[in-house]
Amino acid sequence: MVERFLRKALGGAAIAFGAIVVSHQPVHGAEILAQTEIAAAPPAAMRMEVVGACNKDGALFKVVNRGPKWPRTGNLKLYYADDNSLIGQRRLRLAGNQRVSFVVRKNVMSNRPIAVWVDPEWYNRSFRFDAALECP
Repeated sequence: MVERFLRKALGGAAIAFGAIVVSHQPVHGAEILAQTEIAAAPPAAMRMEVVGACNKDGALFKVVNRGPKWPRTGNLKLYYADDNSLIGQRRLRLAGNQRVSFVVRKNVMSNRPIAVWVDPEWYNRSFRFDAALECP
């Protein structure tokens, strides 16, 4: 449902995220122990780079995981930066050095600044935009 919402919000364009890992399979025994140990990783495990640039289609954002594989999924959230209103979000899980990128079309931007915040579900991170753009 989130994907359908984002596709509609972004003018019918799909957001390309490369390889996204979301597991809906049941977890058993040793896997639970392994996930518990990973989930206890220190906050230093959350190292990423988020950059944005304006192009002819709108705003291009790139998210790069500079740390190890994320132990669980997180949410990539897209906002209007002028009033912090949420445009849409998508769940993702990044491997070490994995990159994802997407374009926010000009018709969605509506001459307003756009911002991205990555919200990991596996550790508490303060709300602060990771990148923001205002494209002419």
